Amino acid sequence: MSDKVPSNSLTSLISDKDPPPFQVINRNGTTDLLLVCDHAGQKIPQALLGLGLKKETFNLHVAYDVGASQVACNLSDFLDAPLVLANYSRLLIDPNRSPEDPESILPTSDGIPVPGNKNLDKNSRNKRVRDIFNPYHDAIHQLLEKITNTGKKPAFLSIHSFSPEYGEKPRPWDIGVLWNSDQRIAIPLMKLLKAKGLNVGDNLPYSGHDLAYTIDRHGGARKLPNCAVEINQNQLQDETGIMRWSNILGETLIKVVKGLD
Repeated sequence: MSDKVPSNSLTSLISDKDPPPFQVINRNGTTDLLLVCDHAGQKIPQALLGLGLKKETFNLHVAYDVGASQVACNLSDFLDAPLVLANYSRLLIDPNRSPEDPESILPTSDGIPVPGNKNLDKNSRNKRVRDIFNPYHDAIHQLLEKITNTGKKPAFLSIHSFSPEYGEKPRPWDIGVLWNSDQRIAIPLMKLLKAKGLNVGDNLPYSGHDLAYTIDRHGGARKLPNCAVEINQNQLQDETGIMRWSNILGETLIKVVKGLD
């Protein structure tokens, strides 16, 4: 018997009992800013039986960005900005990596084996791209088309959170600002955050030069101001922390976006 995970290329991963691959919040928001949250979701299609993992694994940072979706939703409300959320776990397929990236679907994540990602055949990988990855990015594309067709050039911001340690190495930053070639949001945003006494990582704990798929594909390709933020998950453990960061980013982003005019 083959150890490849079987698949049927004619069937969809998502049944009528599963949520859609994405959610759009405040579609008609008036601020010239589009928010996205690549790692918002913890869901797995029922057909994949939780990828062979315990349920509690999906409450860990390997499955999603803790607190990021709540901050993103608050910002959408505070700033009256449209938001696209990915509903499925990054363990299924990472929306912030090219499907061609070897780390797009991980058989092991931060030391945790993922049985349902081991020995995937080509059809199984393609179905995740077709049914999970592509609809999310298509939704972002279509919303940007709608906005830019009105003559607007919105800023593009991706909301993430990061684990305070990786392996045994501490990550001391309160927040990181990730950017690639476009400094229009990143530089003024970092300046405002530092003025609040925060420990701000400039392309830390990740670098936007290396890991910026979503902002490059949608923001960079259209020459829109773009960057990503990474908030320390230790500071997003409860509603108080989530609201604190929602307020900090809301106050700073409105100034940055107005400064782009």
